[in-house]
Amino acid sequence: MSKLREIRESFEKKLNHWEASATKFEVQLQHTTGQALARLEIRKKTLNEALEKFKSEVAKAKGISEERKREIEEYFDDVEVQLGLVKAEARDAFKVQRKMIKYSIAALEATVDRHLDAAGHAADKSLQEAADKFIAATIEYEAEADALEAQVLMKKAEATAQFEMKKSDLMAQIN
Repeated sequence: MSKLREIRESFEKKLNHWEASATKFEVQLQHTTGQALARLEIRKKTLNEALEKFKSEVAKAKGISEERKREIEEYFDDVEVQLGLVKAEARDAFKVQRKMIKYSIAALEATVDRHLDAAGHAADKSLQEAADKFIAATIEYEAEADALEAQVLMKKAEATAQFEMKKSDLMAQIN
């Protein structure tokens, strides 16, 4: 099996990530924050589904000891918990949660890679496909979250500019 890191770093995946990011930014600019949050929830659900499928395929994988499978399962559970905690209510909290999700996913990928390498395991087609779908879902989720964060920053900048303009208008009227 190509390592998860290799899948993530492959040229095709990089292109998909950039394309997804560009598309998400374009779409986000035309939606309200509520609509953007709804789209992020859809991506989170897709990521959860891909995570469950990947978890199932790793559990069925031959050549990996039960002890290693339990360790890997703990990382899957951590990613599930982090995704369950995601609420995009406050920008700072959202940024911290995104960082935790990225960390949990990276730790999961590194652990799976390490244990598959240690077992000398050549993945079957279903495990390879599940890994591919998981990586694709993480890329889509990250792109959607990046776009939401950019939209929030743009709206904040617009609100600040509007406030400053009204403030200077009011000062001019007072003078």
